[in-house]
Order: sequence, then C-alpha cells, then structure tokens
Amino acid sequence: MTRFIPFSKPCSDDEEISAVCDVIRSGWWTTGPAVFEFEKKVIEFLGDESLQAVALNSCTAALFLALKALGVGPGDVVAVPTVTYVATAHVVEWCGAELLLCDIDYDTLCISLESLKKYEHKNIKVVMPVHMAGLPCDMEPLMQYCRDRGIKVVEDAAHSFGAKDRGIQTGAIGDAGAFSFYATKVLACGEGGMLVSRNRELIERARKLSYFGIDKRAFERYTSKGTWYYEVEDLGYKFNMDSIHAALGIVQLKKQNMMLEKRTKIASYYDKNLPAEIVRPFRRDSVSHVWHLYPVKLPEGVDRDQVFLGLREKGIGTSVHFIPLHRHPYYSPRFVAEHFPNAEKNYASSLSLPLHAGMSIEDAEYVISSIRMVLGSV
Repeated sequence: MTRFIPFSKPCSDDEEISAVCDVIRSGWWTTGPAVFEFEKKVIEFLGDESLQAVALNSCTAALFLALKALGVGPGDVVAVPTVTYVATAHVVEWCGAELLLCDIDYDTLCISLESLKKYEHKNIKVVMPVHMAGLPCDMEPLMQYCRDRGIKVVEDAAHSFGAKDRGIQTGAIGDAGAFSFYATKVLACGEGGMLVSRNRELIERARKLSYFGIDKRAFERYTSKGTWYYEVEDLGYKFNMDSIHAALGIVQLKKQNMMLEKRTKIASYYDKNLPAEIVRPFRRDSVSHVWHLYPVKLPEGVDRDQVFLGLREKGIGTSVHFIPLHRHPYYSPRFVAEHFPNAEKNYASSLSLPLHAGMSIEDAEYVISSIRMVLGSV
C-alpha cells in the first residue's frame, strides 16, 4: 500500500511557518499581542462587534470557564447530548454539577429537544447543545424553550466555526459559545480554543480565571509600562493561549473561506456519487454547514468494523463520531442505553469518511470506488 488518504489533516504552507518563526524571533512566546490580535480577528470574521472573546488553550477550557463564569457548581444541573466528545460532559463533572444526558435527533445528530423536555421536572441551569460535524443545531426552538424557563445556553461549537443558523454564527446564539482550534478542526492552531459571548462580564471573569485569577493581564508586567505588582482575586486555572498558536490561527483565519469552499466541494461530491445505500449527512435549510466531518450511515446489516478495516487496507482513514457517552465505563453506571434510542441506532451504523481541505476530487473518487468494492465484499 503506497497511497494513503488520512481521515483528517491540517492545511498549511510557508505562511504558517513564517508566522510562527516571527513569533519565535520576537521573544514573546506566551500570551501577548498576537493572542489579542487573534481574538480581535476572530470577532471580525464572525461579523458581530457586540461579541467579546478570550483565546484559550482548548475548547474544553472554554466550555469549563463558561460554566464557571455562569456560576455552575454543586447542586446545579447541566444537560448535554450523549453524542459528543467526552469533554462536553467532563466539564460539567469538574464543576461538581449534576450531568443529564439527552438523546439526539437521528437525522441531525444534534441534541433532541423532545429528549430535553423529558427532564422538565429537573431544575436545569444550563443546556449545552453541540453543533455536530459542522451542522448547526436547530437553535430557534431550543433557545425559546430555554429562555421561557430561565435556562442558560452554552454552545459547544467545536465543530462549527464559521457555520450559521438562520444567518447567525454558531457560538453567538446562546449565552456563550466555545470554539475548538485543534489540529483536525476547520480552523487549526494545533491546540487552542476560544470563548465568545455578548456578556462582557462573563468574558472578563473567564479571562481572569484563565490565568490563575490574577487581577490584570499578566503580560503587561513585562512591557515597558508594566509593574511587578499583581493580585490573585480568585482560584483560577492555567488555560491561556500562547502567541505561537495564535500566530497559526491568524494565518489560518485568512484562508478560512477558501478552506471551507474546499470542504464543501468534497462533501458535495460525496453527496452526489456515494452508493445509493449509504445514508448521507443531513442537510437543513436556513443553515450554512462547514463540513468538519462527513458522517454517513452504513446499510443495515453491514459490519462497520469490516468496512473500517477494508478501507484501511486500501489506504483510507475513517473514524466514528462518537461513541455515545452513556456507553463509556465512567458514565455507563449512571445511564441506561434504552433511554437513548436514536443515539444507539446511529452508533450502530455510523462511519465518518475522510474530509479536509487538502483533499482533491480524485481522492474523493478513490474513497467512493473503494467503498463500493468493500461493500461488495462484506
């Protein structure tokens, strides 16, 4: 086997290398001007000047700090879809709050409002919808439901930077939103995340908590106008983004629209040319999809592991998104699989195909022809 099409791959060139080298030569490697420039440029890209942002070292940190800034703690209840990466649930546990897992909508893979309504008897403080695979959740009815009950909404927009629901950027619809800039994401910094909100007080509290609870931006102590004195005002953490990752983000942001166009082109080619028995990802009117993932549903009765192995033998990387949280040993003692029929049904047949900005139509055609061959042999 000589050809290999990775499931995901960052898209970069000499511009990213030059930007990182410039930061290294500057001598300012940790949080500093590049980080604040990145925050500003993200807000400009999102096109909403009412938003505030704080750059962090992960989306996980952004989700956690959003909950902390909203005062989530022991005795509070937070609802999360069971189909998501484990970080979405772990941050609830870290706060000491009670975790509620909701089923998903079978088509969109996003949180099911009907499942959430079954917890009407619970005093839910926060709901955390996940914009799965780059497709925005149907936020309008969810927001109405939460607003009517005084429930805060923290969007897990790890997959959906640049996606819109009814013309509004994901991450900017709820009370706060968290983006991921991990190496596989549509905007990649290697590691990194960002918390956004229109609530200035929430963002400033998150910023303070992101660096040990110190009362001012630590980098200012080392500028020509800075002083050595600072005070710790809260029990904070170490979640700040450094300038090297921010430099990557600034360059990636300039290429964002181009990379989204390439992802969309590959996704559309899959849509048109995959075998008829493969169920394509759901498309919803009134949204823009950024195609972080391309999760399909295999035909009933087909052994997913055999398809995975068959494609791997042909040099094609695939994955599964995700193992439902209620199936993991840490969470399974608290939840019953029968309560999540849509998640269970989806998990039985789900497989994510390669999709990234570095793919060509020829790559996509090879994936499709290989799927036809593998399906014919399993």
